[in-house]
Amino acid sequence: MKRKFNTERYNITPILNDKQYSLYSDWIEEIADLSFDSKSENELKLKYIDTLVLLIEDYEHKTFTFNKLRLTIPQIIEEAMSQLNLTKTDLAKLIGANRVSEILRGKRNLTLSQIRALHKELRFPTEMLLGV
Repeated sequence: MKRKFNTERYNITPILNDKQYSLYSDWIEEIADLSFDSKSENELKLKYIDTLVLLIEDYEHKTFTFNKLRLTIPQIIEEAMSQLNLTKTDLAKLIGANRVSEILRGKRNLTLSQIRALHKELRFPTEMLLGV
């Protein structure tokens, strides 16, 4: 019998306190270490991780005062490019744009499809790229 992802073990609700925040952080590591033969079980595992990350980010945003520095969208993209060792050419391929320099200089805004591509491929929070 193939092993299944135990959804009952990870009862996910909005984070209300630091204890729950710590537990969910531990769960991410725990779940990430699990492996399954089934593609659907691995996909379920990744969905749980994504959900936990979103809940943790939301709690951090509401609770913690660190990291309140407001970066511009070009600064956010440049920082990500630096951390991921991406070139302007890589970024152009990723977002389907030939005017990456204008985007990075703040002369051109990202389109909705470019925001979606950055969210999908680099896991950028869309609200960050929308300036919300």
